[in-house]
Parts: sequence; structure tokens; C-alpha cells
Amino acid sequence: MTTLEKLEELIYTGFKETEKNFQETDRKFQETDRKFQETDRKFQETDAWFREITEELRRDFQKTRKEVANVTDALGRFSENMVSPALVRLLNKVGIPITETAQRVRSPLRRIEYDIVAVNGQYVVVVSVKTRLNVEHVKEFLERRLSIFKEVFPRYHAMQVLGAVAGMSIEQAADTYAIKQGLYVLAQSGDNVTLLNPAEFQPRVF
Repeated sequence: MTTLEKLEELIYTGFKETEKNFQETDRKFQETDRKFQETDRKFQETDAWFREITEELRRDFQKTRKEVANVTDALGRFSENMVSPALVRLLNKVGIPITETAQRVRSPLRRIEYDIVAVNGQYVVVVSVKTRLNVEHVKEFLERRLSIFKEVFPRYHAMQVLGAVAGMSIEQAADTYAIKQGLYVLAQSGDNVTLLNPAEFQPRVF
């Protein structure tokens, strides 16, 4: 075999090897592409499932939040509607005849609401109503609401402001704490609302 023939054979062999490698590379590429497409399909299925679950959870959450809000609002109104008439009766017994009451009194200028406001000309009795009254509720009422009542409603500036808290149930000895702070305390007793303050109680004027 001549040198030229050997060279041609070498080139041919190299070409065939290169072609073989190219075909193998192309096969692997196609296999990788197939796997990628399969992975992408599974990802899209998973993404669609995840979106469906997320939307279902969102609907359930919105429904639950609405139901909780309805129950909370109903309990709040129930509490206030029980407390308001009892408040007039009980304050009258301790020498504060109430001539006017209002529920859910809101300020047009500040984002604050008072559950019940009772007036008799000399006094303004501001009431916070809770279904389950605890010490933190009392502190929040004293520090963030009752203390600024005259700022929020300057028309009551010349009147004496008294405070009261009411609870369908009392927790953490909140009644004892509230009384020490000079507040009237109203609580549910059976189907009625009673005043828990002792006979010698002297209310704090704000």
C-alpha cells in the first residue's frame, strides 16, 4: 500500500469515527431533549396542580375569614345590645342617671371607635365591651382610648369622663384590676348583666 493510499485510509477511518461520534452525540442530545420535554411537562402539570390548590386554599381562607368576621360582629353586637340597657339601669342605681346612649361611636377625624358612650349632662361614661375580658384589654382601653377621649371628641371637654369595661366572661382577674384602676366593671350573670364594683367604689375621673 502506497503512502497516499495509507493517508486516504487514515482520513476515511477518521471521518467514519467522527461521523460515529457525531451520531452518538446527536442521539444523546435527542435523548436529553426528550427528557427535558418530559420534565417540562411534569413541571407544568405540577404548576397547574399547585395553582389549583392555592386557589382552593384562598377561597377557603376567604370563606373562613368572612365566617369568623360575621361571628365576631354578631357577638360584638350581642354584647353591646345586652350591656347598653343594663348600663343605664346599673348607673342609675349608683347615682348617675343616663339620658342618652350611643353604640359604636366613631371619630370622623381619627381611626378609633368606642363601643358605648353614655351621657347624663355632667358625666360621660365610656364603655369597652369584650366577649372575654382580660387585663390586656383593660390596659389598652385605659392607655389608648380612654386617655384621649376628650381629644377625639372635644365637645365633651367640659364634662367628667368615667370609664367602664364589660365582659361576657372575665379572665386573669381583669375585674379586680379594672376596679383598682377606677373603672366600673359589668359582667354577665345568667341572662342578666351585673355591676361588680363594691358599694364603696369611687370612680376615677378622666
